[in-house]
Parts: sequence; structure tokens; C-alpha cells
Amino acid sequence: MSSIAPGQLGGAIAEALTLYSEEVQKRVDKAGQKAVNELVRKTKDTAPFDVKAHHRHYVDCIASKKIQSRLGFTEHVWYVKAPCYRLTHLLVHGHETRDGGRTRADPFLQNALDEVLPEYEAAVEEAIQNG
Repeated sequence: MSSIAPGQLGGAIAEALTLYSEEVQKRVDKAGQKAVNELVRKTKDTAPFDVKAHHRHYVDCIASKKIQSRLGFTEHVWYVKAPCYRLTHLLVHGHETRDGGRTRADPFLQNALDEVLPEYEAAVEEAIQNG
């Protein structure tokens, strides 16, 4: 361990915190990428589609993307590509039919999120503690 003069203590602490924050940011980014990939996989596996009508196209529209913010943070976003994005709300919450009935809601997205989120939270906590 090296000794630091009292006048250099602030700079040394700032340098250590910068290294720590960069390492934590890399680990959180990696955990976010893994979590969104898993969410896309699970939603594609469990999303409803009509085989007879060949509506597999909706499942093929499920994707994710990475967005860089101005502050250097990376956001991982799950989304459904156009023109299928409108269908997600109807599938998850149900909708009225032409004959006045109502379709059953399919919480495939919430179920997948409930499986992926605890793993992601644990990975972020581990990254912060061991950064």
C-alpha cells in the first residue's frame, strides 16, 4: 500500500471512485444486455399466435435495442417492431370482439418479466457490491 500526502487525498479518492463507477457501469450494462436478451427469448417463446392464420409475424417482431444516453449510460429496451407494436396491448389486456364478446388477456409479457427481473436485480446488486 502506498502512502498519500494529505493534499493528494481528494484526488486519490476521486480516482478510486471513478474506477469503481466505470467497473460497476460495465457490469450493470452487461447484466442489462443479458436480461433483455433473456426477456426477448422468453416473450418470443410464450407470445400467443394463431398457427392457422400464420400470425407468427408478431413473434418475429419482438426485439430489443441499445440506447446510449448523453451521460454515458446504456439503456436496453424491449419493444415490438412496426406494424405489430399495436397488437401487444391488445394481447396483454384483452379486447372486445366484433360480436360484442371479449377476448381473454394473456399476460405473457408480465410472466416473462417476473422471471427475468429478479435475476437482473441480483446481478446489479452483485455488481455494486463487488465493483
